[in-house]
Amino acid sequence: MSIFKRIFSSYISHKKVSIRNSLIASTALFSITTNVALAESKNYVAVEPLTCDIVKSIALPSDEVTCLVDRKQDVHDFKILPKQARLLKKADKVFTLGTEMTPAMRNWVKKNSTVVLGVSAIDIDDHSDHDDHGHSANKHENHDEHDDHGHSAKKHETHDEHDDHGHSAKKHDDHDDHDDHDDHDHHDHGGVDPHVWHDPHNIIKMGEVVSKSLKKDVSERKLRKAISKRFKTVDKTLEDLDKWIVKQVSTIPSSNRVIVSRHKAMDYYGNAFGFETISLLDFLGHSSSLRPQNISKVLNKLKEKNVKVIFKEQEPASKLVKTLSKQSSIPLSSNQIFVDGLMMEGNTITVSVHNTCTIVNELGGSFDETTGFDLASNWGSLNK
Repeated sequence: MSIFKRIFSSYISHKKVSIRNSLIASTALFSITTNVALAESKNYVAVEPLTCDIVKSIALPSDEVTCLVDRKQDVHDFKILPKQARLLKKADKVFTLGTEMTPAMRNWVKKNSTVVLGVSAIDIDDHSDHDDHGHSANKHENHDEHDDHGHSAKKHETHDEHDDHGHSAKKHDDHDDHDDHDDHDHHDHGGVDPHVWHDPHNIIKMGEVVSKSLKKDVSERKLRKAISKRFKTVDKTLEDLDKWIVKQVSTIPSSNRVIVSRHKAMDYYGNAFGFETISLLDFLGHSSSLRPQNISKVLNKLKEKNVKVIFKEQEPASKLVKTLSKQSSIPLSSNQIFVDGLMMEGNTITVSVHNTCTIVNELGGSFDETTGFDLASNWGSLNK
């Protein structure tokens, strides 16, 4: 049975764990839910699936959070339909990763009701305290009574210059009947890598933006405190995820710690957990990517780094990675890694657990998926 199937079999088998954890979490949050049950409900719209998962985990149970983009849809190619525009206009607030991931939001990030929580809204973690995991939940407790310190849409108006980078879903599919240089155009984010959530510490910072913004919408101290408590649970779960990933990665031989994939998306993960990352498209360039001289340059790099596997980012694998795998005799990963958001099932933690298990397994390490999915269940209990 493949790792991918085993992971989802494990996920299903851990529904009992999820139920147990949900009961525990429900008991812990009962007083919070009781206190906010009569609160005035807010109507929020979260654009991307990942954003929606984060906002739902922190928002009060009385609030309505609408997910704008379906998980099946490529946010790069998302077009706002009239019905969706009406939802955005009616929302008390709109949460989005920003135009670096979702170009369709270029006319919305300027609005006062829009909150950006992606790469342009946070200070990227530098891991100066990663060894001792200094982002403790206690660090954030003192935000209960503080106002949001300015992750507003206005702050990000200058990022509109990143809008027009050609994010087409057809290009993203990159099956054998497509030219692979389209791949590069699709993921050219104007020099800005938006895939910050592959580092759990960055998700904490994203959650902090959400928490501060949500607390602005309520006047009662007990409601702000309830939001802070939910964020504290998110914070703690992500800190535990970070520690879990470190432990799994430590089983990989140091000489194997190279992640090779099609486009630049795993750098934050690599920086956080000690991997060198190689983007094939960075070597191949914008056009004529399969020219012999470019292929030769990539093959030499893979040989130099003693690369063990090329990670595919989709099923079926793209023409580019299949070609390079064949010419280099380096196998493709048995399972894909998910780089642009959530999987079809599960949540923010689930995709991180899947990616880590896939990477660790392919590079010669061992992993504890049971603990990983316990964390996913803890996170999922907040969204019930």
